[in-house]
Amino acid sequence: MKITELLDINSIDLNPQISNKEEAIDHLVNLLDQSGKLNDKEIYKESVLNREAQSTTGIGDGVAIPHGQSEGVKTAGLSAMVVKEGLDFKSLDGQPTYLFFMIGAPKDSGGAHLQALAQLSTLLMEEDFRNALINASSKEEFLQLIDAKENKKEEVKEVIHPAVLAVTACPTGIAHTFMAAKALQQAGEALNISIKVETNGQEGVKNQLTQEDIEHCKAIIVAADKKVEMARFEGKKVIQVPVRDGISKAQELVEKANNGDGEIYHHEEKKEKQNIIRLFYKHLMNGISHALPFLVTSGVLYGILYLFKDQVLTNQLLILTSNVQQLISIMIIPIISAYIADSIADRPGMLSGFAGGLIVCQGISITSISTSSPSLLAGIIAGFLAGFVSLMLRKLFSYLPQCLKGIEASLFHPIISTIIVTLLMFYLNSYLYIGHTYILNYVSLVESQMSTKVLFGFVLGMMMAIDNGGPINKTAYVFSIGMLMSYDYYPMAAVMAGGMIPPFVIALTATLFKDRFEVRNDALMNYINGISFISEGAIPFIQKESQIILPACCLSAGLAGALSMYFNCSIASPHGGLFLIWMVQNPISYLSLIVCSTLVGTILLILFTKLKKES
Repeated sequence: MKITELLDINSIDLNPQISNKEEAIDHLVNLLDQSGKLNDKEIYKESVLNREAQSTTGIGDGVAIPHGQSEGVKTAGLSAMVVKEGLDFKSLDGQPTYLFFMIGAPKDSGGAHLQALAQLSTLLMEEDFRNALINASSKEEFLQLIDAKENKKEEVKEVIHPAVLAVTACPTGIAHTFMAAKALQQAGEALNISIKVETNGQEGVKNQLTQEDIEHCKAIIVAADKKVEMARFEGKKVIQVPVRDGISKAQELVEKANNGDGEIYHHEEKKEKQNIIRLFYKHLMNGISHALPFLVTSGVLYGILYLFKDQVLTNQLLILTSNVQQLISIMIIPIISAYIADSIADRPGMLSGFAGGLIVCQGISITSISTSSPSLLAGIIAGFLAGFVSLMLRKLFSYLPQCLKGIEASLFHPIISTIIVTLLMFYLNSYLYIGHTYILNYVSLVESQMSTKVLFGFVLGMMMAIDNGGPINKTAYVFSIGMLMSYDYYPMAAVMAGGMIPPFVIALTATLFKDRFEVRNDALMNYINGISFISEGAIPFIQKESQIILPACCLSAGLAGALSMYFNCSIASPHGGLFLIWMVQNPISYLSLIVCSTLVGTILLILFTKLKKES
């Protein structure tokens, strides 16, 4: 759908009388309402504010695109306004905003607002076009400029084979996917290199690369933290990087691709050539991320049952809840195993991965060794085993006669891989459980002495803050999930406390010292990120001043983890932050230690800032 089909002339204002961000949002909502797009503007406005609370939609370069999807929207639409003197919208670049678009989409419209966001972001990349819209003399001219630009882009797509292609993808949300796409396109424009970027966001694949594009390009940049379709790049030069490099190293990547750098991609062999640690991390997180909703739901249901433990055996609703909780718990390890195998070997690995996970979960073994509780370690190994068995079978089946190729994928591969993985896990399960038991016994020994328990909590808390979502953070998180599944809930409480501290420190510092950060409003939004156990909001601030902010956050997060262990706090859910405070054992102590650690972190940040200035 074109932008001009969503934007009504009645929803445009080229001379609004507004003075701040709140008035800007109110006015854009009113414009949408006047054009008949809304059922209930208050409900829709709430969805816009909720999105704004996550991070500013002031994308920089004088542009803001607030958006929301809710039942308050009747039909998808846009509103637009121009503030010629500029307005402080708390944009990412800290500069005034002149050009505003607001996107509204009905709750059941899928990714309509995401598609419109992608289209707008692409159109508004060119400075000349933005200036033309800002200086438009009438609403009709404003619409004509957009229509002409959209038609021009369609014409260009039909006749040009880009020199460089790119694919961007992130596991959740749309932020990193489209930020990387925008950065790469802007780098191409700055270097005068034609580039086409395919995005793999929540709304699916957009601006998909064609076979003709692939045949004519010099190289392909794949900036992705999740699996994307790679077989189509067979024989082409490919540069594979994390999605964050697509944002921070866009120009360098485009130059390399234009120079024909990169490795020749071979679909069957590529995985062997990649960094082993990064591959392991990628496969493991594919399994954990898919299992996370099961873990959270199971934990919350467990918390509810615990609150009403005296009635669980007599109340029919609680009996049903208990049964559902147990079924969800049973699915966790098979889901992890299946999606690890899927990441390694694509769909052929999923069934055998799931079967291996079920064997682990059910404690099935041909030995007499007891496997009374599920082992996350065994589930992870089952997933990797299934993936590599599937890769081996794929290689062997490549020698089959052509007449058997059709039945190989639907019959031979799934059955044989499942049999092999099942037999291997029958034998290995007990021994993997022994290893799992050794880990549990060691952790129990550490937790049995208060001094080592507190030190253990400090290390876990600090790991959560040291790279904010990176491998060290995820190592602590996955370890705590493993302990949670073995009914040890102390590490998860320490990890959750440590993960909440960095955004709280940023937010409190911004509250007490108004001029400390350039984008103060974004800093204050970290209160919500902290409460939600989402540390991403702290990352931009840490990256800018890592020598000052990172030590303060690490030490205070470590303190939070240590105090959590000291006060014997525990939680049975791997996510939710303070929204699940009712599930925490010793909740008053837990809240107090988070407040205390936040204060310490803020004091350290200010102290380190002062020392830095003096030096």
